[in-house]
Amino acid sequence: MKKMIFSLVLILSWVVLLPPARAAELSGTVYSKGSPVANLTISVKGTETKTKTGPKGDYYLELAPGEHTLIIRGREFPVKVGPDRTKQDIQL
Repeated sequence: MKKMIFSLVLILSWVVLLPPARAAELSGTVYSKGSPVANLTISVKGTETKTKTGPKGDYYLELAPGEHTLIIRGREFPVKVGPDRTKQDIQL
């Protein structure tokens, strides 16, 4: 019984002290016909995460590393986010 309680306490401590999944940075510029596009909404499929492009078409998102799908003007753009910073320019 003591081993079981010790194991349970050890597991719970590990879960509580485990750092949360670290967000990575995804950034880039959205272009249409070679020109940057400002004020576009970019959303991440399956999440509530979204942002808008800046005056020079630039965007920035914090996402968990892995594969995601960006939605811009109803079109889907698959992206793979690395563990730290990923730059992904998008041509509409």
